Amino acid sequence: MDDLSSMASQFTLNSLFVRSFRVFSKRRAITSETSSLTYSELETRSHRLANALYALGVGKGDKVAVLSETRSEYVEAYCALSSLGAIALTINIRFHPDEVAYCLRAGAPKAIIVSGALISSLSAVQDSDEVEFRISFDGPTEGYLNYGTLIARENPHAPAVEILATDIYNVLYTSGTTGRPKGAMISQGAAAVRAMRLAQWFSLTPEDGFIGWLPLFHCGGDESLYATILTGGAYCTLRKADAETMFKVIERDRLTWTLLLPGVITDFLHHPRRKYFDLSSMRFAIGYANMMPNVVTELTASVNIDFYDAFGQTEASYLVAHGFSGPGEVPSMAKTPSPLMEIRIANDDLSEAPIGVPGECLVRGPSVMSGYLDDPVATSEVFSGGWLHTGDILVRNEDGTLSYVDRKKYLIKTGGENVYPAEVENVIARMPQVQEVCVFGIADDHWGEVVSAVVVLRPGALLGKEEILRWCKDHLGGYKRPREISFMSANQLPRSTTGKLQRHLLASITNKVQNDQN
Repeated sequence: MDDLSSMASQFTLNSLFVRSFRVFSKRRAITSETSSLTYSELETRSHRLANALYALGVGKGDKVAVLSETRSEYVEAYCALSSLGAIALTINIRFHPDEVAYCLRAGAPKAIIVSGALISSLSAVQDSDEVEFRISFDGPTEGYLNYGTLIARENPHAPAVEILATDIYNVLYTSGTTGRPKGAMISQGAAAVRAMRLAQWFSLTPEDGFIGWLPLFHCGGDESLYATILTGGAYCTLRKADAETMFKVIERDRLTWTLLLPGVITDFLHHPRRKYFDLSSMRFAIGYANMMPNVVTELTASVNIDFYDAFGQTEASYLVAHGFSGPGEVPSMAKTPSPLMEIRIANDDLSEAPIGVPGECLVRGPSVMSGYLDDPVATSEVFSGGWLHTGDILVRNEDGTLSYVDRKKYLIKTGGENVYPAEVENVIARMPQVQEVCVFGIADDHWGEVVSAVVVLRPGALLGKEEILRWCKDHLGGYKRPREISFMSANQLPRSTTGKLQRHLLASITNKVQNDQN
């Protein structure tokens, strides 16, 4: 294929944005608690920002870091950087200042755009020259250019930059459990495919609207944004996951879908004022049914919505395979593979594992990342054999669906036997009194490791250790049963910004408590 035909066959995220700006110009694109923008207004403001950045010397291939909660200006920055061909280096707002400094030093952005409330997170790099330009979303701040002033004086036309599908669009940092954050580089073409996959899978239309509490530095937030813009819907930006605020914007804007992840889903379900709001526009939610099936069943029955049980990751897309359950149905845990994604359940030699035999999930397809930023060793490892290694253990079923087993690295080795924590979690989570459970291995002088569980009870429920142990005896082999069980409240559990339990931190907390007791 020659260069001209190659160019003619490409499709980019920027092309997706341009089409929607034209086709849906008068429709509402972005809303918040207090404001809204049409697609035409979003186009104008994002082009003004792109031209302002260009005037500062930011060009194609340069990096611009963004450190912010979810807000309309973040969306403007995403659209602006897309049209400029610059790379959005997205920083997790929960990172420690030292981690923020690491990302900035490793990524070497030419500029950083930051929410005023998060400027303190830049304390470790405040006095350095590593970032040439600093821009604040909020008001005058010493040492920072003011965002509003900056874009007000620029022209509203798109910069004349040629964007290719292989150009890197953004860098999303993975929430690893050890070591430094790894930056997954997502190309313009991969981002566009992720948008189109979500739009098709969830049958999105211009009448759909997303409750955007999820961070835009996370694939669940940014992919949902792209899919919403592709289909002409409304994306409601919320700076935090406050349940009552979510109720208000659902009722006001007739929003239809969101992610309800652990921590958020129970706040949404059990909020005492939920019944006072009209949530009838909601069609479906996305989350992790395997972690709390009872809660999901209650949610879908109470709100009369469908639920998609998610399996995916930053490096590939948050829609690799999803399960489905209707209102009041108990989630089956079987997940259907998504389109435009080849999936292999592999043995250690990368051959296909037989039906029903656990293996690592390997994927390849046009939505897969381009590699890790400035980390050739990790990139080479994750793409071994020409597949993206997800690090997740799954089983392929007779009907072609997939069932999640666990993260490969969470395997517990006890007395020479292998135990996957998720299998134990699924058993305990079926108890009606249980809201959430987390299982992990703790060191043991005799067995090497033993199984330990932390359990969160549903509001008002009563359940003791002996009852859980009897239940496990009826449903699990002896070596898989927890030797240690402790109880916590939901707000005591360490979570990532997306609500996932940070198992390694919980294990450390539990081990420390037990050592102190000994």
